[in-house]
Amino acid sequence: MNLSRIKFHSPQTLAEAFKLLEKLREARILAGGTDLLVDIKQGLVKAEDILSLLKIKELRGIEREENRIKIGAIVTAQEIISDPYVNQFIPALADAANSMASPQIRSMATIGGNISSAVPSADLPPTLIAAESKVELQCSESSRQVSLSDFFQAPRETICNKGELLTSIFIPLPPPRTGIAYEKFSLREANSLAVAAVSSRITLEDRKIEKALIVLGAVAPTPLIALKASESLLGREPSDGLFKKASLVAKEEGEPISDVRGSAWHRKELIQILTQRSLTKALKQTQEKSREDT
Repeated sequence: MNLSRIKFHSPQTLAEAFKLLEKLREARILAGGTDLLVDIKQGLVKAEDILSLLKIKELRGIEREENRIKIGAIVTAQEIISDPYVNQFIPALADAANSMASPQIRSMATIGGNISSAVPSADLPPTLIAAESKVELQCSESSRQVSLSDFFQAPRETICNKGELLTSIFIPLPPPRTGIAYEKFSLREANSLAVAAVSSRITLEDRKIEKALIVLGAVAPTPLIALKASESLLGREPSDGLFKKASLVAKEEGEPISDVRGSAWHRKELIQILTQRSLTKALKQTQEKSREDT
């Protein structure tokens, strides 16, 4: 499609954006544009109108709100990487953002766009789900907060209704002795989508795993919580052997397909490796935090 034929709309406020959405019911939403514009050029998406969110100040910024972090929908990957709150409380999110494509893309790609595109290989959702994040969905008359784990329905499909915009992401501050880690395998260091990815979270209490969550990316239609693998860790003392067993369980919970980036068999093998690595890294974080607290 010729981009010159598309009408671009740039509201200054959310109120203006909602009025345009009511008028232009089929308008496509643009945040950073790193996914949408490529899809349009490749003919995967048709658009007569594009509504850009980039001038809406209400959607910018990262701030701490008591026991959680609030991230505006058009905050870029680069802003996430350099933010002190993210690096202090959710460093895995900075790692995930830093794994996204090239520096040029990271300066444009937004957290809201990475989530809303609902691409199975998106980098940020697994860690955000492991951190038990919520997203705020607003329309002209109301707003609602939903768990990110419930947000995705299928590839490129979410629970976001017509007229709704994803405006904010809320990440609870992790409890003491909690570690979250992100591991990804891609075919190249830059400009490459994940072939498989895993984000793991563990919380220790009296040297045993009180809470665990393993989230798989790029190996199912949507980010997938490996429930059996996560539950296999509970009440156990962390060890290499325990993590190896959990990674084998996670391997069987994945639902990968074969495509140009890798076979289903290869992706299952990657799940095992990345799960064990991410659990080991998450444990190291909990141990470091425990030393800091003493």
